[in-house]
Order: sequence, then structure tokens, then C-alpha cells
Amino acid sequence: MPDSAAGYLAPLDFAPKAVLFDLDGTLIDSLPDIDAAIKKAAVAMGLPAPTLTKVQAWIGNGAGALVARVLADSLQLPTQKDPRHDALLAGYMQAYAELEHAYSHIYPGVESLLQYWQAQGVKLAVITNKAARFTPSILDHFGILPYFDEVYCGDTFAEKKPHPMPLLKACEAFAVEPHEALMVGDSRNDVGAAHNAHVRCLAVRGGYNHGEDIALANPTWIVDSLDLVKP
Repeated sequence: MPDSAAGYLAPLDFAPKAVLFDLDGTLIDSLPDIDAAIKKAAVAMGLPAPTLTKVQAWIGNGAGALVARVLADSLQLPTQKDPRHDALLAGYMQAYAELEHAYSHIYPGVESLLQYWQAQGVKLAVITNKAARFTPSILDHFGILPYFDEVYCGDTFAEKKPHPMPLLKACEAFAVEPHEALMVGDSRNDVGAAHNAHVRCLAVRGGYNHGEDIALANPTWIVDSLDLVKP
């Protein structure tokens, strides 16, 4: 079972040389904007607006997967592409861009943790399944883009989380071994990518994990909030 981390990682006897952060549900609560955008796009196409609970359960695998789930009204991704997929995806992306992160907010404790690790010389990266079209802008909007040495998005590589490729690419860029890195995320995609890359994982409760308790993914450690992770 994963350990519960009530304080900073020192009690866990691990000082990472690189920390790899998920974005949505970990650094930023972007659910309100995602929810508003997909509702607007769905209604514009004559589709029923998905509930907030469903949207929260359906995000985490990128915009294309969210749209496919809205069309199927199911967490289970369909085996065949819906002919309405591309139109709904375009409408969602446009609606999301127009919101300009108006309803999103940064989670408590995020910036102080980034400041601490940066001051310690730890390499920092964002590894998200979000499209590159939106990722730098949301990081910049909340003033945390300068903390990151690398930003890898869902369309940066041929594979995205839970595939290990983005994490291994980050380790390679930082010249660290996977066992020297830490993945911080809120979903089974993050934990799965960490397991697949042989990277330790600190999971944060309260994000977007398809309606499941993140403990079921068996991360190395769990915290209820990043503001509980203190130097």
C-alpha cells in the first residue's frame, strides 16, 4: 500500500533530482473551464450537455478522448470513431480557447513547492496529456511557466501517459536515471506512466481520476493536497 505523506518528502527518505508534474487536476484546477467548453460545444451540435460529474470522470486522456466519451456517453472509449467527433472536437477547442482560463485556478501550495525545488536545483517538468496549443498559455496565465525546464504535452511525442515515453524523455533531457525522478499527478494515467517508467510517484487526491480513489492505482505516496508537501 502507498504511504501517506503528511509532510515534505524528507521523511520518506527520497530527494528527487527531477520532478515531473501533471497539469490538470495537479497544478491547476481546470475542470470549470473544460466543463463549460464541452457543454457549449455539445449544445451547439444539438447534443445533451454532459453533467459536471461525468466531465470530471472523462478527462485525463486528452481532448480527443473527452469528445469520444461525450459522444458515447461512457467512460469506456468506443472502438469506432463517431462521424461527429472532429466537429465536436473543433467546437470544444474553440470554446476552451475563448474562455482564456477564466474559471480555472492554481491549487494551494503549488507555487511554494515549485519555488523550493527550483531553489534546490531540482529539474522541473510538466508532463500533460493536454494539447500544446493550451499548455504554455495556462502555465503562463498563472505565473508558473518560468519554473519549468521542460514542458511536454499530449502531442509532443508519439505516445502520451500512461505510456512511459514522456517520462523517460524528461529523464533523458535532465540526465537523471528514472529512479532519481519523481512523478506528481492526480490520476491513474500519471501513476501508470510512473510505474511503466520505473519512476516513483506522489499522487494527489481531489483531482480527476475517472471517479476512482487514486490509492487503487498504487502510487508510491499519497497526499490530500500539495500544500501538505512542505520543505
